[in-house]
Amino acid sequence: MEDESQEFRKINERTTELKHWIFNNAPQCITEEKHLIEGSEERGYWAHGYMTALFDVLRLFSRDTMSQNFGGDHARSRRAA
Repeated sequence: MEDESQEFRKINERTTELKHWIFNNAPQCITEEKHLIEGSEERGYWAHGYMTALFDVLRLFSRDTMSQNFGGDHARSRRAA
Protein backbone atom coordinates (compact mmCIF):
# COMPACT_ATOMS: atom_id res chain seq x y z
CA MET A 1 0.00 0.00 0.00
CA GLU A 2 2.89 2.35 0.78
CA ASP A 3 4.44 1.72 -2.65
CA GLU A 4 1.09 2.50 -4.25
CA SER A 5 0.72 5.85 -2.47
CA GLN A 6 4.32 6.67 -3.36
CA GLU A 7 3.56 5.96 -7.03
CA PHE A 8 0.49 8.21 -6.89
CA ARG A 9 2.58 10.96 -5.29
CA LYS A 10 5.10 10.64 -8.14
CA ILE A 11 2.32 10.92 -10.71
CA ASN A 12 0.89 13.95 -8.93
CA GLU A 13 4.32 15.62 -8.78
CA ARG A 14 4.88 14.95 -12.46
CA THR A 15 1.52 16.46 -13.44
CA THR A 16 2.36 19.56 -11.40
CA GLU A 17 5.75 19.83 -13.15
CA LEU A 18 4.09 19.49 -16.56
CA LYS A 19 1.43 22.08 -15.70
CA HIS A 20 4.15 24.59 -14.74
CA TRP A 21 6.15 23.78 -17.86
CA ILE A 22 3.12 24.37 -20.09
CA PHE A 23 2.28 27.66 -18.35
CA ASN A 24 5.88 28.85 -18.76
CA ASN A 25 6.73 27.48 -22.22
CA ALA A 26 3.52 26.94 -24.18
CA PRO A 27 0.61 28.79 -22.57
CA GLN A 28 -1.16 29.04 -25.94
CA CYS A 29 -1.86 25.31 -25.69
CA ILE A 30 -4.37 26.03 -22.95
CA THR A 31 -6.48 28.37 -25.07
CA GLU A 32 -5.85 27.21 -28.64
CA GLU A 33 -6.46 23.49 -28.05
CA LYS A 34 -5.16 22.61 -31.52
CA HIS A 35 -5.03 18.96 -30.44
CA LEU A 36 -8.81 18.94 -30.88
CA ILE A 37 -8.55 19.74 -34.61
CA GLU A 38 -9.02 16.55 -36.64
CA GLY A 39 -5.92 15.80 -38.73
CA SER A 40 -3.72 18.43 -37.07
CA GLU A 41 -0.10 17.70 -36.22
CA GLU A 42 -0.86 18.75 -32.64
CA ARG A 43 -3.55 16.06 -32.44
CA GLY A 44 -0.99 13.47 -33.46
CA TYR A 45 1.43 14.62 -30.77
CA TRP A 46 -1.36 14.69 -28.19
CA ALA A 47 -2.47 11.16 -29.11
CA HIS A 48 1.12 9.91 -28.93
CA GLY A 49 1.63 11.47 -25.50
CA TYR A 50 -1.65 10.06 -24.25
CA MET A 51 -0.79 6.60 -25.56
CA THR A 52 2.59 6.77 -23.84
CA ALA A 53 0.94 7.74 -20.56
CA LEU A 54 -1.49 4.83 -20.83
CA PHE A 55 1.39 2.42 -21.44
CA ASP A 56 3.10 3.79 -18.33
CA VAL A 57 -0.06 3.18 -16.27
CA LEU A 58 -0.37 -0.35 -17.69
CA ARG A 59 3.25 -1.05 -16.73
CA LEU A 60 2.55 0.27 -13.24
CA PHE A 61 -0.49 -2.01 -12.82
CA SER A 62 1.34 -4.92 -14.44
CA ARG A 63 4.18 -4.53 -11.97
CA ASP A 64 1.73 -4.54 -9.08
CA THR A 65 0.00 -7.65 -10.45
CA MET A 66 3.30 -9.44 -10.99
CA SER A 67 4.44 -8.37 -7.54
CA GLN A 68 1.34 -9.95 -5.99
CA ASN A 69 1.73 -13.13 -8.08
CA PHE A 70 5.47 -13.59 -7.59
CA GLY A 71 5.89 -12.25 -4.09
CA GLY A 72 7.56 -8.93 -4.51
CA ASP A 73 10.85 -7.80 -5.95
CA HIS A 74 10.71 -9.65 -9.27
CA ALA A 75 8.51 -7.02 -10.88
CA ARG A 76 9.59 -4.01 -8.86
CA SER A 77 12.45 -3.26 -11.27
CA ARG A 78 9.85 -2.12 -13.85
CA ARG A 79 8.86 1.49 -13.13
CA ALA A 80 6.43 3.85 -14.83
CA ALA A 81 8.01 7.00 -16.26
